Amino acid sequence: MDPSTLDALKRRALDALGAGRLEEAAALYRDLLAEDGTAADLWNNLGVILSEMRRPAAAAAALRNALALRPDYDKPWVGLGSEAFGGDRLEETVRCWSRAIRLEPRQGAGLWFNLGVVRQMRGEAAEAAAVFDRAEALMPDDPRVASQRLLCLNYLDLPGERLLAEHRRFDERFGDGASDGAGNGRKPAVPHANRPDPEKRLRIGYLSVEFREHLGAYFLTPLFEAADRGRFDIVCYSILPDSHADAHTARFKAQADGWRNVGHLDDEELAAQIRADGIDILVDLAGHSGLNRLPMLALRPAPVQVTWLGYPNGTGMEAVGYRIVDPVSDPIGPTDGHAVETLVRLPAPFLCFRPPVSAPPVVPLPAGATGAVTFGSFNKLSKITDGTVALWAEVLRRVPDARLLLKDRPLSDAGTAAGLRARFAAAGIDPARLDLVGFIKDAAGHLAAYNRIDIALDPHPYNGTITTCDTLWMGAPLVTLAGGRHAARVGASLMTAIGLPELVAATSDRYAAIAAELAGDLTRLMRLRMGMRERVRASALCDETRFMRNLETAYRLIWRRWCDQRRSEV
Repeated sequence: MDPSTLDALKRRALDALGAGRLEEAAALYRDLLAEDGTAADLWNNLGVILSEMRRPAAAAAALRNALALRPDYDKPWVGLGSEAFGGDRLEETVRCWSRAIRLEPRQGAGLWFNLGVVRQMRGEAAEAAAVFDRAEALMPDDPRVASQRLLCLNYLDLPGERLLAEHRRFDERFGDGASDGAGNGRKPAVPHANRPDPEKRLRIGYLSVEFREHLGAYFLTPLFEAADRGRFDIVCYSILPDSHADAHTARFKAQADGWRNVGHLDDEELAAQIRADGIDILVDLAGHSGLNRLPMLALRPAPVQVTWLGYPNGTGMEAVGYRIVDPVSDPIGPTDGHAVETLVRLPAPFLCFRPPVSAPPVVPLPAGATGAVTFGSFNKLSKITDGTVALWAEVLRRVPDARLLLKDRPLSDAGTAAGLRARFAAAGIDPARLDLVGFIKDAAGHLAAYNRIDIALDPHPYNGTITTCDTLWMGAPLVTLAGGRHAARVGASLMTAIGLPELVAATSDRYAAIAAELAGDLTRLMRLRMGMRERVRASALCDETRFMRNLETAYRLIWRRWCDQRRSEV
């Protein structure tokens, strides 16, 4: 084939790939390779196409052909890492993407970002934070990267003051004083047309990606079913893609006074919609997690803006006036200096739990059948920092015959599981004492796995929330260490709410002692276990009416404050 014909064929192949005609593009690249099977870039492009066609084995083979021809070629390593990630082979993912970066350090920010996400998933929070630093330096104008980095920093043992400083940086870059990219500051917010009547029926807007089974079914249900609809309207702004909607989404939609799918709207469009809806109090349920819309809040679409629930810290944004917490999660005084927002403290706890209806029955104490106590945690590996490993290793030293069961989806990857075992080995614990469980698809099976745990151990400094509620509902008492900031005090709030403050430790030594004492008293453990579900059901943690009256009282108080400020300006 002459050079001009070959060039034309390459252009056709690239055009087909760019237009999404994958079958045609793959056929053209095979024709090109039939002419020159030694071109590494052609093999790489074929591998990319086969990957998009969901043919992972063929894609990997093509990418490896490219590397055989050109071992210093970075792009095939990117593709192989993507294939490994799609197959939940996280250790291999890290190895491939790290190799690509070593070969070409000037990789795009997207690869650095994705590598940070995977390292965080594997429980390598400190390493992930360093990777996010690099991604942020390459993409300084992307709030998604900045938020992901801030989320990662919560896993580290950093003081609240340092985290506040980091969150303030986000506001400087994306808040209402930030530049629009052309050297101009954001336009000043238009005055709100809301009527400053302190007793009027309030329109509450909830902004979330969690109107679904995951978080919604646990903690958002009372916002709909226990609300005082005579005094409050509820309007939902759902960022959730339609592909992730479920039966709970439909239920929330049917119960709301207004429902808006807003994932496709840009910040200005979404802010305009919220203003048009006349929202009095806008409640952000995401913080810096997931698909948040924090830069939109800088446009101040509602006169009162609040953050709550979905993130274990403040936003750092001057445009967000309030954050909902409680006196245990955020003691008066010390933690006020950890937030830009004014902390609104509900009577503990700061959330309300709706137990899952699919939960299997609590079984008798597992230690009775196994002959040894099993400690456990189903928290994300990102929460199992080196400090948490040291904490749990001391518990296992004090109870020499005990086992530790850990469950998280990344543990389905053999390399990730081996890495976690090595971390405990380095802390002096025989890895054979660990039972590691990966992904369980159905919710009932996931909950049933809790029946293998006698005593739950809370990670530190980022405690569990959903996992703690599940743990308690399945009968296992939880030992937690109360730290100096919100993420490290959620366990204390939840255990206090169900009447077990004696399981909250003030020091690492006391944490290990409480766990060992519980393990040594199987009669007490059995009594706690068999009464736990009723204890939780009867506690403030599940009292939806009480919680909603407290929350609505808080809404009314902060609304009156805005009304007073508005009248004083006139």
